[in-house]
Parts: sequence; C-alpha cells; structure tokens
Amino acid sequence: MQLPPDDRYAHHEMPQFFVYVRIPVARHAVDPLHLREERIDQALQAQGLGTVVGWGESLGERHADGKRAATFMRVDISVTDLPRALALLHTLLPALEAPQGTEIHYHADGRHLCDAIHAQGWRLAQAVPTARSGSPSTI
Repeated sequence: MQLPPDDRYAHHEMPQFFVYVRIPVARHAVDPLHLREERIDQALQAQGLGTVVGWGESLGERHADGKRAATFMRVDISVTDLPRALALLHTLLPALEAPQGTEIHYHADGRHLCDAIHAQGWRLAQAVPTARSGSPSTI
C-alpha cells in the first residue's frame, strides 16, 4: 500500500542540506549533558541557518575481545544555507573546544567533502574516500 507524502516535514520554501559533525570521543567525555550540541543548535537557529536533528556516539573497530568502544560523537544537522552554516561551524566548533580531528561532513557539487580541524587550523573541502561516502546532499 502506497501512502501519500507527509507534507508536515517538507520544506517547500528552501532546500535543506544534510551536514554532520564528528567530534572525537575523548574530548566529548567532558560534555555528558550534550551542551555542545545544544550550543550548535542555538547558534544555527539564531542565524536562521538550520537546526541539529540528532546526535549519538559512533562505534570504532572491534577489539580482540569483540567489544567496540565509542570513537566519536556525531551531530546531525539540517541547514538551509550551506556556505554560511559551514562558516559558522568553523568559528563555533573551536570556541566549543572541539579537538583536533573534529570533522564537518557535507556534499557540494555532487561530492562528499570534509572540513577538519588540524594543528594548523581548518583543512577545507577535503574529498572523502568512497568507502566513507554515501549520504545524499539534500534532505
């Protein structure tokens, strides 16, 4: 049975772009109340750029004992203006003490790209290997 589309969740007036942030878990340990995600959401909404739609820990490789530990915190974001939202995140994440290795993932011109914090600052628009790619560019 085919159901009709649910327009309650559609954004007809502007495109929505999916962005996610990967924050290494070692630094996340000092943010048990998810204040970082709340501050990201507040900053995006204050500028009318989007909203945090979810977050959670992502597991790393399986250890010899079969267990998998969390390796990073992922923050899923829906944005309406990709360049402005990226600029905001480039300023906001270091202010929120996001450590080196933090990544912002997004799609532009049909390519999965990543901006990452390194010792020298942000490395922008780095191509993501195909094995790690696959998300759609809009939602």
